[in-house]
Amino acid sequence: MTARINIRGLNFKNEQEAMEEFARIGSTPPGSKIMASKALPLALKVSGIGHVAANILKQEALARGGDVVTSRDSLLAKEGATQVIIIGTENMMKNLAQKIRLQLFGLKELARELDRYLKGLNQETYFTVNHKRYNLDTDYLIMGILNATPDSFYDGGYYYHPEDAEKRVNQMIDEGADIIDIGGMSTRPGSDPVSIDQEIERTVPLIKNIRATSDILISIDTYRKEVAEQAAAAGADIVNDISALSFDRQMAGFLGDSGLSVVMMHMKGTPKDMQKNPVYEDVVSEVYAYLDAAAGRAVAAGIERDKIVVDPGIGFGKTAGHNLAILKKLAEFRYLGYPVLLGASRKSFMGKTLDLEVEQRMLPSLAVAAHAYLNGARIFRVHDVEQTRMALDMVKNIEAVS
Repeated sequence: MTARINIRGLNFKNEQEAMEEFARIGSTPPGSKIMASKALPLALKVSGIGHVAANILKQEALARGGDVVTSRDSLLAKEGATQVIIIGTENMMKNLAQKIRLQLFGLKELARELDRYLKGLNQETYFTVNHKRYNLDTDYLIMGILNATPDSFYDGGYYYHPEDAEKRVNQMIDEGADIIDIGGMSTRPGSDPVSIDQEIERTVPLIKNIRATSDILISIDTYRKEVAEQAAAAGADIVNDISALSFDRQMAGFLGDSGLSVVMMHMKGTPKDMQKNPVYEDVVSEVYAYLDAAAGRAVAAGIERDKIVVDPGIGFGKTAGHNLAILKKLAEFRYLGYPVLLGASRKSFMGKTLDLEVEQRMLPSLAVAAHAYLNGARIFRVHDVEQTRMALDMVKNIEAVS
């Protein structure tokens, strides 16, 4: 009896999944390795390329089995910049970069950027904190939020008094937090900054008390070098800077000299005005480019690459629609080459999307965390430590099945 022909679409998330499926039909490992790159074509969006270069690039890509999506204007325009999308396998991209390396019209610079991008494509993602090295391709970290403030959007005032804060820290450690993120100044929409002395007074004694009894990683949520300096002296390991080192120009140099790790977040505007009609032409592209440039400046300031984390800044200068668009395309941010942190816990975009008060947003927060894990986020800044860890452990176990 003739077997019934059956077709099943395959959804490969990475090369390893492709190779496992090839092995099931008897493909040899060397052959599977070659074919896996063909099963996972790339689509790379390039901005700032000239129209002449775009047309040359298209012809060179076509000659190598790839293609370039261009605008109709590029066929006629000779001046100005445009955007293109290069489509092809990883090998095609490498050959393309090799070919255009000696060409004019900005193609030499594009070749360098392609080489940099392709080099990082298959590298493992590590995060180093205080001599501890984490492979974030295979694991994730939970950052528990501790706002020692009277006015944060969810837990403002709950842990303002030192004894309440210390109890909360111990609870989060028991629930499985890997990092405690301590903030002494609310950055909720519309908030005003407090003085440096007040920020230090709220955070540094708490950091000292935690460090006296625990070796858990401690993050200081600040954009001020003076606060970060005092926090580091008290035992902090990480600086979580919502301005990506842009508000205090001395911060980058301090981090480069001190060896602390850093989280660099995207924000449009300041906490005071960030939610007053934020506008983007392409929110994902703009946030991506901002973080890429910010991380580059951090490396130039002497901060080691494996001590840098990027955060797309959910809720910071973005509408609910902007936040959802970033989450939908979150997988793209891991190609920056740095660990991706997600800080979406209980934020207002969930309330606006589902008509929920802040107290009702734990379940959607867990859904967002699970989605983010599947799309490459590996550090999660959350209020609900135990519940998030259970959700992510379940997702991780599903993903581990071969």
